[in-house]
Amino acid sequence: MIEVSSLCKNYGDLAALSNVTFTVEKGQIVGFLGANGAGKSTTMDILCGCIGPDSGTAKISGFDITEQPIEAKKRLGYLPDVAPLHHEMIVEDFIRYVAELHKVPSHSIRVRVDATIEKLALGDVRKRLIGNLSKGYRQRVGLAQALVHDPEVLVLDEPTEGLDPTQIAEIRKLVRSLAGQHTILLSSHILSEVQNTCDKIVIINKGQIVKQGTYEQLAAAMETGHTYKLKVARNGANALTTLGRLGLQNLKAGSTDGDIEFAVSATTGDQILDDVAKAVVDGGFGLRGLALKTRSLEDVFLQLTK
Repeated sequence: MIEVSSLCKNYGDLAALSNVTFTVEKGQIVGFLGANGAGKSTTMDILCGCIGPDSGTAKISGFDITEQPIEAKKRLGYLPDVAPLHHEMIVEDFIRYVAELHKVPSHSIRVRVDATIEKLALGDVRKRLIGNLSKGYRQRVGLAQALVHDPEVLVLDEPTEGLDPTQIAEIRKLVRSLAGQHTILLSSHILSEVQNTCDKIVIINKGQIVKQGTYEQLAAAMETGHTYKLKVARNGANALTTLGRLGLQNLKAGSTDGDIEFAVSATTGDQILDDVAKAVVDGGFGLRGLALKTRSLEDVFLQLTK
């Protein structure tokens, strides 16, 4: 549904994008990650027809956004990082106005407006001025303008930017509820949001795609061994010294007293875990736990973009 192929974009001597290529399959939610200046917004602006590429192609439902912009945009809903709202308009009137801009048939506009208001839980504010709404409700109205024409593809740039934790959870739930009905490309700085919401992740750095795949695939690709978390009951500093004699990799104290972390290379095998447990028990430190530490998306992202 979304096909980006060999996109390049230069601003003077700055290469904003260099051969960016990825796809989003029908019904998927794909997270688009990158630091500020990595090329996310430039890619999205090209994909939505706001700017043109120097070379390469971007297609929405098979239509080239440069060669067939009208057909592509009929199938596209876009929420930029700053929602395009008219603050002096009433919510219901604004959503109807956007539906008309998208050429929704006149006999279907009322149905589409009502369905969108219901889907985004805007019923309580449908008669209010957009400018008087909270940030969370304004973001919902922004989503409404992207959804009202029932597009096949949604491109959402930082949809939870500036929201409080409750509002973030609500928007995340809304986005997740759209899976399957729409194909979604989602940009976000909140890595936990991407990890919990998206089916696939595309990471861009300095204008180039550095990795893409499911979270599990990315984590596995970055894993050269395993990191373990050890919990002792007492004398954590002495336990750390004792374990240092075993030649463990990346041995360090954890975030709380009694927590210790260490790495085991893929070639070492599990025997070293028996040695760790024996050293803790023989030293009288009190073994309280030994478990594999799950690599977070933040770990993967930092490793790929450092």
